[in-house]
Amino acid sequence: MKTRDLYDEIEIPDGLESRLEALIDRLAETEKRAKKKAKIRLWTSVAASVIIIFSAGLLLKPEEKPVDSSVSVSSGVRQIDDPEIAYQEVKKALELMSENLNKGLNELDIRLTSELEKSNEIINKTLKKH
Repeated sequence: MKTRDLYDEIEIPDGLESRLEALIDRLAETEKRAKKKAKIRLWTSVAASVIIIFSAGLLLKPEEKPVDSSVSVSSGVRQIDDPEIAYQEVKKALELMSENLNKGLNELDIRLTSELEKSNEIINKTLKKH
């Protein structure tokens, strides 16, 4: 018996092609929605983390007493009259913010890489089955 004869004997159910196309379309749409939700969750968690870090830093920072007459504290707000001291304070604050942002971005990169690897794994398994 030839291979062509075997193919002729196999009965293909009616509407199989359209059902397979519909299934593929649904799976693609589901995958798109899942990726979009994951991205939104990731960015929301990054934004929330940044807000929490800054809030905690502001709340937990002990109130500093002025060490010289160029810094005055009135109603909980520090006012620095010396430009050099003000520059150093701003520099420290920006360095702290930069460090925390870099940590968050590194974690984000690790998570995105992990998610991408998982997606590729699922796609490869699906392709191997078919």
